[in-house]
Amino acid sequence: MSRSYVAIYQNKKVNEFLYFDFNKNEFFSVAERKSQSTIFFTSFVSIVFYALMKNVSFGMTFSPLTMLAITGVLGIALGCVSIQLTNRAIEKGLEHRKEVVHPTNQELRQYLMEGKKQFHVLVFILLVLFFCVFLSAVFLYFMPQNVLMFLVNTGSWAISILVAWLIRPMQRSQTHKQLEGRLEKHSG
Repeated sequence: MSRSYVAIYQNKKVNEFLYFDFNKNEFFSVAERKSQSTIFFTSFVSIVFYALMKNVSFGMTFSPLTMLAITGVLGIALGCVSIQLTNRAIEKGLEHRKEVVHPTNQELRQYLMEGKKQFHVLVFILLVLFFCVFLSAVFLYFMPQNVLMFLVNTGSWAISILVAWLIRPMQRSQTHKQLEGRLEKHSG
């Protein structure tokens, strides 16, 4: 589950990410593909799914805490499986799409400054996702028979864990500090 690289900066104009590999001590960029059709398809499927599932409920009685525990375990397990599958897909195609770059100190300073702003936005998004986990858990607590709330809470757990793994807030923060320290050493 561990990767040796972390995103530093995203050039939104060309949708390209700059990564730093701390094992190889090198920078590389990867151009990402746009997936707007996937977003539209997912939105459409979600609306149809909601229409079908909004009144479906479990035929058995479970205590609210049991349902929360089940969704938590299932969501975390789904998140871990998603991480494994995502990691395998990334690693499989990375060598073909990866381009090693050598930014100048000035470029690196700019990347770190912009990357830090982007990082704060991503951390905010991650916090919102975990708030959604909490909110869906509250709804599930009060509606433990509702299948839709069960699925929403399970999915919220899985998505939040996957996004936290993709963002890697702790490693990204440490890498930023390490690179900023290296820049200070070179300029001072």
